[in-house]
Amino acid sequence: MTVVKIAGTCAASAESAFAYVDDYRNLPSFLHGVHAFVPVGTQTEGVGTVFDATVKLGPATLHSRVEVVRWEENHALAVESVKGFEIESTFLFLPRGVDRCEVDAIVDYRVPGGLAGKALGRTIEPFVKIAVKHTTDNLLRQIAEFHLRRSA
Repeated sequence: MTVVKIAGTCAASAESAFAYVDDYRNLPSFLHGVHAFVPVGTQTEGVGTVFDATVKLGPATLHSRVEVVRWEENHALAVESVKGFEIESTFLFLPRGVDRCEVDAIVDYRVPGGLAGKALGRTIEPFVKIAVKHTTDNLLRQIAEFHLRRSA
């Protein structure tokens, strides 16, 4: 199990930050390495929504089906895998003033056991670290830009 934490303050309200992250179409633009994030069925938000995801970390391409397990409007959003590569992600949006909020993201992923799993873990670990840095920078910048467009 590997836990990656992303935290930062951005120039946007918690409502804008939540709205941006809650729109699944935005994920590939800020979540580094995500190449596809597609709803399974017609539901696209809220608890029970299911998505198929494809993530590329270095030489490894990982597939997962995730389900939204926590959805608290303007406060929290969490998914966990139900098939494929095991991952749990939680985003928290904490107000820090009128047009500021803290965005905390916790990503927990598990590689399979055995020699193959250990090799995969060693292969993707440096790419995960790079992905976290890019994701943090992208997420905070894109939320702030979204907030400005939304407020105009």
